[in-house]
Amino acid sequence: MKILGFPIQIRPGFLVFLLLIVFLNGVPLGTWLAGSVAVFTIAHELGHAVAARRTGATARISLDFLAGYASFTPSRVLTRAERAGIALAGPATQIVLGLAALLVLGVNPLDHRDFAANEYSLAIWWAGPIIGVFNLIPVMPLDGGNIAAEAVDLFRPGRGRAIMIRLSVPVTAGIFVGMLVVEDLRPLSSFAAILLVIQMQLLSIQSRPRASRNPLVAARAAAAAEEGAWFTGQPGLLPPGHALSPWWEAHRIMTNSNGSEAKNNEATARRIILDDLTDTSGHSRGWAPPHAATPDLLDPLIDLLPVPLPRPEREHPEQSQNTMVWALKRAGRYAHGASYGSDCFRAHPSTNLAVLIAGCLTLEGHDDAAAQWLTVAAHGAARDDADETLLLSALLNDSEFQRVRERPEIRALIQRLVRAE
Repeated sequence: MKILGFPIQIRPGFLVFLLLIVFLNGVPLGTWLAGSVAVFTIAHELGHAVAARRTGATARISLDFLAGYASFTPSRVLTRAERAGIALAGPATQIVLGLAALLVLGVNPLDHRDFAANEYSLAIWWAGPIIGVFNLIPVMPLDGGNIAAEAVDLFRPGRGRAIMIRLSVPVTAGIFVGMLVVEDLRPLSSFAAILLVIQMQLLSIQSRPRASRNPLVAARAAAAAEEGAWFTGQPGLLPPGHALSPWWEAHRIMTNSNGSEAKNNEATARRIILDDLTDTSGHSRGWAPPHAATPDLLDPLIDLLPVPLPRPEREHPEQSQNTMVWALKRAGRYAHGASYGSDCFRAHPSTNLAVLIAGCLTLEGHDDAAAQWLTVAAHGAARDDADETLLLSALLNDSEFQRVRERPEIRALIQRLVRAE
């Protein structure tokens, strides 16, 4: 189903939720309330989706038990104001449409005797403006909490969401106790309890104790946080001992520049990348490569760097060197990537690096040299099953190797790798 061009998925949990409303409130109030909740939930999520689309993002809506979700994929990094605007658009749409519906029906939304005079106006009053206002309470994961997180992020960049999750638990616990004490609010305490459970789950995920003990889980969590940063401008939750990449940090500094600070920020961004590239401390910061960064986001950062780049040494971090070659290739600097990658290979030979160099060369039209580097990659891969899998995947799936894989020696290499699987 689509509304206004947005795909809408109605999951069984949403239908169960509506039936539960009817069961708890009876007929006819429960029927009116369930229908109103369905309509205003869709309106709420459409508000989010339309606001996201205005920034160039693509959005889709899912309706599930207790709530709806408008997920969106940005086409660029969004500003804090844009993210806050998307969060605000949902409840604002819900409140405005609810008030408008009541006024059209001749009902005064501020007069209890008026809106409570019949079931349909009471249902609209609850499902429209009241739930909309409830969503603006500044606790996670409500829209008000997301707006507050963007405000906190102004003062603690990259930490707004994490701080709001921690603050939301005691605030919601206080609201829950208050609802239990005030008799008129006691029926709403169950919603506060559900909200508190969700917040405790978010807090548990944020702490990620398992990730700190399991390197693979930690690496995946760090990669997800890095991806979230490039897709939305809002970093995901990092496991302990991990950080966002120096490429993201440099990009963040550049995008927050104004006219008077531009030169200083360019120098800072350049220093962040180069300091990481030439670090000799031997201490890993546990960052994931910026694989979600698009060429137009990488270009300004690469333009800051000197040519030639600092000479690669064995004491320099291998991941930083490989990421630099990947970034040059991603941004279309194929000749530079192949040249710098060859220098890096002398310091840290690896199958992954040889494949990156081969990709740069074939994109430059140097298929003979690319085939030679793929052969070099195969010699290194023979010592590690994971490297063989990486090489085979690249040969079969990477579009830049379409011509090269038709060469007899590369066909033979592919056949050997397939037999070894």
